[in-house]
This record gives sequence, C-alpha cells and structure tokens, in this order.
Amino acid sequence: MICMDELTDIDKIICMLDEKTQSGVGRIKVEMDETMEESEVKERHHHGRCDVGSPFATGCIPNFED
Repeated sequence: MICMDELTDIDKIICMLDEKTQSGVGRIKVEMDETMEESEVKERHHHGRCDVGSPFATGCIPNFED
C-alpha cells in the first residue's frame, strides 16, 4: 500500500475522487479556493439531482415577471 505522504497532490486528489465514486457518489464538483489551508477539504452534499449551490438546489430561484 502506498503511503499518502509519498503521493503528489494530484495523486491525492485522484484518490479522493476514486473513493467517492467507488462509494456510489454520482456527481462531483471540484472547486479550488486559494484562501483555504493547504490540507483543508470542505464537502457539501444534498439529496437531489440539481447542481450543488445552484439556484434550484438552494431554493433561490428569482421570480420572473411576465
């Protein structure tokens, strides 16, 4: 088994994504944030098929006037 310390950053990302897909996650959105700590990871999850954070997922769909 390969120690995580021996992997490059891209290898670590690939491992995280592989673990997600193997556990049944069907949709993944990856965003980089320069303000986060180097080893910090944040996850958001919701039960639906619309994109995480989209107006449909957040319920912030504007009302359109006719």
